[in-house]
Amino acid sequence: MKKYLLAFCLLPLLSLGQQASFLGAWGLEDATGKITVLLTDHIFSLNRYHMADKKFLGSEGGTWRQKGNELVLTYEWSSTDSSKVGKEFNTSIRLSKGELRLGLFTQALKKLDAGSVGALRGEWIISGNYVNDVVSKRANPFYPRRTMKILTGNHFQWIAFNLKTKEFFGTGGGTYTTSADGKYVETIEFFTKAASSIGKSVAFDYSFKEGDWRHKGQKSTGGPLDECWTPRSFYVK
Repeated sequence: MKKYLLAFCLLPLLSLGQQASFLGAWGLEDATGKITVLLTDHIFSLNRYHMADKKFLGSEGGTWRQKGNELVLTYEWSSTDSSKVGKEFNTSIRLSKGELRLGLFTQALKKLDAGSVGALRGEWIISGNYVNDVVSKRANPFYPRRTMKILTGNHFQWIAFNLKTKEFFGTGGGTYTTSADGKYVETIEFFTKAASSIGKSVAFDYSFKEGDWRHKGQKSTGGPLDECWTPRSFYVK
């Protein structure tokens, strides 16, 4: 795990019927840190951090699509190598006995999602804020600067970056739960802006209006937030 996980080797590809099985959160961990791989319907994210030491070691990702017997990864952000942003890399992956194998590792990635699936699973872009229960939408939330949140069954990550300048502004993530009474709880495992937040569980209210997600509560660093998040698919035509 001392090497970062971005130079995938080619392995037999998952069949179309297996795609639903490889979506989700995957990971492996040893004394050097933890690697997580998040795969949603269109987004991949690769993260490395050391939770006990509260150290963030790197994040990169973007969109993925299938082409023949390969996956084509198009990078939208990288905290370690901005030259990758906008470029495509081909790779193959294999699902075997419930484990995800990527060519860089001798170890298989274990499934991290467990239990019930959260109600917020998907790909979201912050599109505005609420003031006195009235939403004010941003003029250009998708380009060039973008703040995105991806959620698998019960893992989450937010990422802020600029597609034009290739700048990486920050990220944070961990696990989450949702409940039928509209409560959304994040447990933070990595956070570039405030190491003091790592390990905290923070509760929010969530609700949906016309397809948007209202995210309301107190930040892990203190202070209120009342945000509007729109499905990324709304901006992709």
